Amino acid sequence: MIPRHIAALQNAYRSGQLRITDVVQTQLDRIAEQQPHLHAYISWHADSALKQAALQQQQLDTHPNALPPLFGVSLSIKDNMDVAGMKTSGGSFSQQHQPAATQDATAVARLRAAGAIILGKANCHEFAFGGPSFDLPVPPATNPWKAGYFPGGSSSGSGTTVAAELCLASIGTDTAGSIRSPSTNCGLVGLKPTYGAVPLDGVRMLSVSLDHAGPLAHSVEDCERIFTALCPQATRSAAPNRPIRLGIPTSHWGLKALLQPEVHNMMEGVQQQLQSAGVEIVPVSLPSLEALHTSSALLMMAEVAYVFGPKVRQHFEAYGQIFRGRVLVGENIPASAYLQATQDKLRLTQALEHSLQAVDALLLPGATAVAGPLNHVDTFYFLTQPNLNAIANLSGQPAIALPSAISEEGLPMGIQLLGKHHQDHALLHIAQRIETILDFAHQRDQHHAVTSPLGDNHGPLQ
Repeated sequence: MIPRHIAALQNAYRSGQLRITDVVQTQLDRIAEQQPHLHAYISWHADSALKQAALQQQQLDTHPNALPPLFGVSLSIKDNMDVAGMKTSGGSFSQQHQPAATQDATAVARLRAAGAIILGKANCHEFAFGGPSFDLPVPPATNPWKAGYFPGGSSSGSGTTVAAELCLASIGTDTAGSIRSPSTNCGLVGLKPTYGAVPLDGVRMLSVSLDHAGPLAHSVEDCERIFTALCPQATRSAAPNRPIRLGIPTSHWGLKALLQPEVHNMMEGVQQQLQSAGVEIVPVSLPSLEALHTSSALLMMAEVAYVFGPKVRQHFEAYGQIFRGRVLVGENIPASAYLQATQDKLRLTQALEHSLQAVDALLLPGATAVAGPLNHVDTFYFLTQPNLNAIANLSGQPAIALPSAISEEGLPMGIQLLGKHHQDHALLHIAQRIETILDFAHQRDQHHAVTSPLGDNHGPLQ
């Protein structure tokens, strides 16, 4: 069995229990076997991955004390990011005749330099915006915990590839929660770093004001290892040497009314667990939830329409129905509304910073509801009610999704922590403490022990 965590896997490599080439071959075999069921990848490149693995195995055999920090770590990369020698399709028919990328996105190049092995391009909503859609080159990725269920988006394949153990970790992008949504729905940890911390050159931009890139993995420690490779210059601030103090919204903010009862009960249980372990829970007064939602939605829709509107109108049939519908709606946003949203973004960000002065991080649900069937996802689900994930995109503060419980239907639920600007490592250290308290890994293993493997539509690949 391949370990789920980087440290354990690399220890197995060093001890000779596992060989890098064998692990990568096993993962490639799993990809080929599960692709018809999961649709996790848009493309994968066995020859390239095995060549990388062989070179690293040779390095391990000859120079075991001079290994890069991510040696032998297999990754999928969301298919809106350039990987040299692989096509960047954005999950769209409109890009089917484009040549392969000639160089890596900067983030991908940093991961390669740290030793990561790129297996392929993870499936995603069309240009990280139009999905889940059934009229694209590859059907939408499905949730490994329950076939036919939403894995979250838009980095849907990133969540699926990691949760189904078709790679060790993935890199996704996040404009309104697109790393944290699949992390929550697939029982993973997902980090959206501080705005601008991870370079986005070589990434197909969706919204210049809101786009981020970051890792999805099985643990906070693995996310931190990958983030360190992506952003080596990040400030190495530590968690406070005292009880953690987490803020929760005061009742008038309106959170309870948004939550599905099972998610509300999960959040109540999480707070009790944390308080029993010595974490302080502090109600904080936050800026209007409606104002946060309105500003983020206006910015995203207007900026997406600015980039893609002319392309969609010129080649209408080359795009999926959901994507082109969303883009053309965004074209109706007047410039005055966009400018107002830009000004509101600054005001709301300052208000959020002020609200969090007395706490270490803000505690929110990772999603307002448990994942539902893929074919029941509303086309404008991110507009019909406030999107809790989009808050950290608007403000630019780092945020991390953590799995916390398993629903009655056997699907993961989770929380997210919103930290302070440029204190990503401090947030990660806080998240590690919370992760230990919640001990989702134990819940997951117990659940898998009494459920069938993926072939019977019950739970992730074993």
